Parts: sequence; C-alpha cells; structure tokens
Amino acid sequence: MKHIGIALAVASLAESIGAHVLKPMYSRLASDLEVTLAPVEAGGAAELIATVKNVGSVDLNLLKVGTILDEVLPVQKVTAVNEAGIEAPFRGIHASIKYDALKLENFHLLKVLESVSTVISAATVHDFTESGTHTFSTTGLLPVAPAGSTQLSGPALIYQSNNISLYVDSKAAAAVPLALSSNPLEERTNVQDGCNATQLAASTAALANCETLALAAAADAADSSSARFVEYFKTNSSTTRQTVTDRLKAAAKECSTTDSGPSRYFCYDYYNLCETEGPLNAYTKFDFDFVIMCPLFYDTLPPLPQACHHQDQATTTIHEMTHCEDVFSPHTNDFVYGYNESSALPPEKALLNADNYSLYANAVYMKC
Repeated sequence: MKHIGIALAVASLAESIGAHVLKPMYSRLASDLEVTLAPVEAGGAAELIATVKNVGSVDLNLLKVGTILDEVLPVQKVTAVNEAGIEAPFRGIHASIKYDALKLENFHLLKVLESVSTVISAATVHDFTESGTHTFSTTGLLPVAPAGSTQLSGPALIYQSNNISLYVDSKAAAAVPLALSSNPLEERTNVQDGCNATQLAASTAALANCETLALAAAADAADSSSARFVEYFKTNSSTTRQTVTDRLKAAAKECSTTDSGPSRYFCYDYYNLCETEGPLNAYTKFDFDFVIMCPLFYDTLPPLPQACHHQDQATTTIHEMTHCEDVFSPHTNDFVYGYNESSALPPEKALLNADNYSLYANAVYMKC
C-alpha cells in the first residue's frame, strides 16, 4: 500500500530534555496498598478472594475498569504457576478506555484503613490443562484519581500480593464457563464484514493514519537525540529505542494491510463487552489478534490527534495493534492509562504499556 507522507518535526541536538519535563516515578510508596489473596471457602475451581486495603495516610480513589477491582471485564488479575514453573495461559482481553468517559461509578473510593474485597474466578480467563498445585499471586498497578474526581492523576499505585497455593482440578476448571469463546474464526483478514458505510470509512482511515503516525513515531524513536522519546519511555537506552522502533514499525505494517495479516479489525462488538456510554474505546483479545472497536471509537474520537495527550482514532488503533501477540511479541499490556500515569512509569513498564505508544505517536504528530 502506498504510504501517505506527512511532515513531522523530530527532536534535534539543540532540543534539551528539559523542554520535556520528566515526572518523578512512583512518588507514592508501594506500601499505600496492601493486597491479600485467600481461597474462597467452598469456592469453585481456581477461585480466590482478593482484599485491597488502604494502609497509607490519604484516601484513594481507585480505578476499577480493567484492574483487579473490575468485576465485569475479563482482564488478567492473577498469575497461576504450576509446580513445574509453567504459568497458566491468560485468555482474556486488554481494554482501552476513553479517559473523558470515566464516571465516578468507575472508581472505588478507599478511605484510610478501609478494605474492599473482590472474588476472582481464574478459570474463566486462564487455561488449567493439568491438575496440580498452583501458586497464585497478583502484582500490578492501580490507577488513581483525586477523591470526587474522574481525572486520572498518577502516578499509579504499585502493589504486590502474598502467594497462596491451591490445588486445581483440570476437569473442574474446564467445566467453568470461559468468559470468552476459545474458538477463533478460521479465515484471516483485517477489516471484518459487518461495518456500515460510516464505520468502514472511519476504520479504513484509522488504519491508514495508524500506519503514517506509527512510522513517524518509529523514526523519532530511532533518533538518539530525541528528548521526546526519553519523556515517554524514561530512558535513552539504544536497546529500548530499538524495541520501540521495531514495535511501532510492526504496528504500521499491520495497519497497512487491508486484506491479510494476523490481526482482525472489528467495527462491531464481537464479544459484547462495550457499553453504549463507555468507557471502552476498544479492546483486544491478544491471543487471537482480535481488535474490536466500540461505539465510542466511532462516535466520539476524531480521526487524527487534535491536541497533546488527547485520544483519537489513529493513535487508539496504534494502541490496539501493540496488544496483538502475532504483530509484535511480547505484546503490550494496560498497566495504566493517560499521560499523567503513563509518563510516570519506570522504563521496564513504559516499554510494555500500550498507552505509552499511542501517547508518544500523538506527541510526535502534535510536536508536544
């Protein structure tokens, strides 16, 4: 496919890192949150309860969507490792949220010394192919907003739970209904049937713009003088620059393909996870390379970036393509969302956080 040219400025040697203010990483201590896993009494196969306690000195407004507190979306909440050291494969989704669509109900206000508990049914999103004892744990980040606000403020709160051992019967686990179908469609193609004319036009444009913006961001990442890169990935390591460049080029290549390639691009809610009012823009089933766009993607996002750190269809498509395991491995995750939290990640997390790529592509395009 012919590439669409676009003039973009890249950082020069004269551009100082000071022009791109670097935020301190994790000014909040990990001890602000205490996460404890325990077995559910008379629970089902691979069923646990996670208790999150605020052991800090301030109230915490924690994001529920896409996190350990999410009781709706099939996202990864725990890891389960058998006695041979093999992790049970995760079969859920990675969710992309629209920052401006978040509501108070998408958060849980956890006051000082208060706790909140949630049941985790690991068998709905993990494959337990062999019976045996598994060690369960959870580690991650919980995005935060000020109390009474829906604006993600960052930095996110890091947590690490205890380890617990549970015997998992593979037959009992297999009897637990999966959150999502385990049978992908056989044929491979990018844009799937079922789009109306408006959606098809928007999807086609989003893929073309994804290619253009991803290639421009890849060029910026390859420039060792780019202070912008350091702002978003917190390092000037040549190895990290190469990985970011390669991942963005792979996303651009996938977006340039309209009738082949590993991913499938759906303009309708294939797994019925979107809600009319959000906050999902899109989601990806990474192991099938399914990219599914929600109504918010078509109804509220502009085709191209309009302002620094604001979402659009092109960079959201980049975000989703980085989730696809067969586009570039390892695929990215959704540790945190938005500029405030993504720009506060340490290098090893930023490298694998999808929003860092979409925000970076936005910044290159907008010359942020």
